[in-house]
Amino acid sequence: MAVRRRTRNPVSRLFRVLWRKARTLKRLVFPPTYDPFTAESAAGAQVAYFFADSPSRIYQIAQWLPVIEKSPAHLKPVIITRSMATTEELKKLTTVPIIHARTFDLLMSLLELSKFKAIIYVNNSYQNFQTLSYQAAVHIHVNHGESDKISMVSNQAKAYDRVFVAGPAAKDRYLKAVAWIDQNKLITVGRPQLDLGQTPIPAEPKLKTITYAPTWEGEDEANNYTSMDLYGKKIIDAALSQKNCRTIYKPHPRILTSKDPEVVAAHKYIISKLSKAPHQLLLEGDVIEVLLGTDILISDISSVTLDYLYLKPNGAIFLSDRRTDSASLESESPVASAATIIDLNSVNNLSTELEITLQKDELSAKRAEVCRYYFGGIAAGESSKTYFAAILNSINEHEIALNALTRTRRSI
Repeated sequence: MAVRRRTRNPVSRLFRVLWRKARTLKRLVFPPTYDPFTAESAAGAQVAYFFADSPSRIYQIAQWLPVIEKSPAHLKPVIITRSMATTEELKKLTTVPIIHARTFDLLMSLLELSKFKAIIYVNNSYQNFQTLSYQAAVHIHVNHGESDKISMVSNQAKAYDRVFVAGPAAKDRYLKAVAWIDQNKLITVGRPQLDLGQTPIPAEPKLKTITYAPTWEGEDEANNYTSMDLYGKKIIDAALSQKNCRTIYKPHPRILTSKDPEVVAAHKYIISKLSKAPHQLLLEGDVIEVLLGTDILISDISSVTLDYLYLKPNGAIFLSDRRTDSASLESESPVASAATIIDLNSVNNLSTELEITLQKDELSAKRAEVCRYYFGGIAAGESSKTYFAAILNSINEHEIALNALTRTRRSI
């Protein structure tokens, strides 16, 4: 009897070839032994900073790196990552030990092998919940900035043992937005990321510095606070019209990759306008150095605006309101009461307002009052000490609670 030969489908054959090539490539790019860890990898580490996201969000932990590097010896830190690409990028930025937990099983093994007393989270990534099952450590959320954006508060905060916030304004933000939030877990620490002694950008003799530092457009309209699409072109024109001033443009990193056509158009317009000295384009680098050398900040509801308030409460602020709703703006962002507002009604008069403010700042006293509300009276330079003390206090309180549970279980 003749043997029937199986007919091979060319498409199926091609698929198998491509599949084998893909598996080979995966083994090369993500080898099983990539960045293996052992018990010694985390030896002596007390605090783990968990960052599971891709390189596009590295800016969220990058601003914490100088703080982490200055951790006291008794709070020896490590950083745990889940992305190989993120791991490689972070290794270029810091000397803090980085442990890449490639799989969930490796992550769980790491936690069991470690002696971590605290795990700290700098964002609201859903992957943060992968480590919350580990009970031996206190879980602390610190976020990656301080702003009045609604993205700064989340119902996820309930999952952490402690939530470190900048001051009373942040506490009120949580209490207004999150039902049943336990206000006892909200701990004021100021802004430790801003206590690092950065050097201001070089000054231009006899010139005042106006900085335009817009935020990006957010993930959706509710989180959209950018001024770029509505006011960006007019803002830069008004700034450039001022005598004896230099203008600096320092956009949020995600403006550089924006897909919004109006934002892209405004960005290109600004770049074309700032082509002559002494004006500057600062698309990369430390925004804090820029803020320290700024006399007038034009920005949006974002962490940059409040960072400037903390670092230079004597510096004038111009704040955008893309919705042209002053009542809602002041309710949502108290710093608005100490800033000159840019909206659809006022943007055409911006040049005049800048000129007036350069001559006399009428809102200086009000900014000092608002600064106390945002940062609890913790002055620039004092937050790092408060932050590390809060970590240690949280660890100690958590260990007391764990020991009490252990005694209870033994008595049953």
